[in-house]
Amino acid sequence: MPRKAMENSITIKDIAALCNVSISTVSNVLNGRTNKVSAEVYQRIMKVVKETGYKPNYLAKNLRATSTKTIGVIVEDLIIFSTAPIVEGLMKKAEELGYSVVIENMRLFGRWSDGWMNDKAMLQASLEPAISKMEAINVDGIVYIAGYEHVVDIDRRPENIPFVIVYANSSDETIPSFKLDDEKGGYISYKYLYSMGHRNIGIIAGEPSSPHTVNRLRGIQRAMFEVGELFNPSMVMYQTWNKEGGYNGMKQLDGMEITAVLCLSDLIASGVYQYLQERNLKPGRDISVIGYDNHEVSWLLYPTLTTVPLALVELGDAATTWLINKCESKDNNEENKPVHFSIAGELIERESVLKIE
Repeated sequence: MPRKAMENSITIKDIAALCNVSISTVSNVLNGRTNKVSAEVYQRIMKVVKETGYKPNYLAKNLRATSTKTIGVIVEDLIIFSTAPIVEGLMKKAEELGYSVVIENMRLFGRWSDGWMNDKAMLQASLEPAISKMEAINVDGIVYIAGYEHVVDIDRRPENIPFVIVYANSSDETIPSFKLDDEKGGYISYKYLYSMGHRNIGIIAGEPSSPHTVNRLRGIQRAMFEVGELFNPSMVMYQTWNKEGGYNGMKQLDGMEITAVLCLSDLIASGVYQYLQERNLKPGRDISVIGYDNHEVSWLLYPTLTTVPLALVELGDAATTWLINKCESKDNNEENKPVHFSIAGELIERESVLKIE
């Protein structure tokens, strides 16, 4: 390609591809943040920059220097029950701070069900156009909202636009993340049952590979260590995160002489209720039950379910507060320092746990 043609068409994305590095790495080099890269990578990038005649798009940078008072929100899917409260917290805080919000729904679950979860290409096929759209309308910052906790691979983070991930982690640790503190939630739930006199406690979890399972169990184990109880893996039933999983898990626990069941989701707890009622046992009287999530099913069950809520509204609020502060900050020295924030809800006591002496 003639040099003049390349000067007119080469982008920072092209530089990154030619050097086999991330866009953020190229951005660090071009913006003088050379302490973030090795000398070899720096030389490789500068060689390609010189050979291609790349010139930064200062016009685009200057456009972005003018605030539009707009936050872009990219969601994996609005149909996921956890997404709406996060968006509500985000929009309320944005409104308080004088910002408008533009939402792009990638509809990952609606289009592909669970098929995209381990397919990076599927995610990028939806994410790249969404990021480009946000850049085109010149938003001040972007929030990516996941439908569940997982690691999000970001091939291209927006250039010169603050970007945060909510309810997940990024494979790029320099991207700020705002998540739920599932470990503390597990800790709270076990400590509550223990304070109510329960010692023989069965646990019904989701899939063992799920970060929610791992972190909630870690909190339970920490609480057990503090009170001097031994963790017994045979008392943990790994199931699915739904009513059927709870039913099957309770069936496995039946006959183990437990006084309480700690369910790692409210939907799991609903299956426990069904199994107990089929056995003419009453939750909260014959066997105590505690859930997790504060899903709408938790107050529809009878007796109403004690549970640990997901602090989703608070999560949206915290992420938006941080992002807008970043958008309005004149100090860029903190730009690449990792920011990882987590928050847990406070237990909601209802009628499903009996105090025993």
